[in-house]
Amino acid sequence: MTPPTKKLLRRAPAVLAAGLAAVLPFAGTASASPLVGHAHRTVTAADGETFHLRLTAESTFLPAAGGTVDVRGKGYNRAQGIFLAFCVIPDGVVAGDPSTYTTLPTPCLGGRESTDGSARRITDQGTGTPGVTIPYEKGGRFTTTLDLKPEIADGVVCDATVKCAIVTRADYTATGNRLYDQYIPVHFAPADQG
Repeated sequence: MTPPTKKLLRRAPAVLAAGLAAVLPFAGTASASPLVGHAHRTVTAADGETFHLRLTAESTFLPAAGGTVDVRGKGYNRAQGIFLAFCVIPDGVVAGDPSTYTTLPTPCLGGRESTDGSARRITDQGTGTPGVTIPYEKGGRFTTTLDLKPEIADGVVCDATVKCAIVTRADYTATGNRLYDQYIPVHFAPADQG
């Protein structure tokens, strides 16, 4: 008779594989956990200075109605303000492949003047909407939250009609600059599971 421990150990790979198969379709990132998303890239600004941009979202799979996500960044260029928002991933953009980041991420939840908690402007310029505009911290860091929901605009629904992501991009002082674009895809539970 085989000891029970050996039977359990033989079954463990199959159970683990089944569990991973159930959660990996919702991961959307290369992170180790389907609940945490990461994006990173190295860029060189016009003045020749190099920046190692890192973006982390504490949850990339939300309930059907949405939720609040903690977001952190570091390594950003403090001389360039950015928008942190929840936007539609443009056609042709592949999250994790900066060579495809050629189009402005839009539309975004709440729009550019968002005061609903779905977007932030991060800048050292000191001007902007209170509660929406926040300064960089040392090392081009920031820590904040975003309130996300699946409907970006009328008829524009994440996971139904479009793919969506938490993004950073240069703010309105350099709208055409794609150096600061980062994408962390986000998914929502089906309505019957929310």
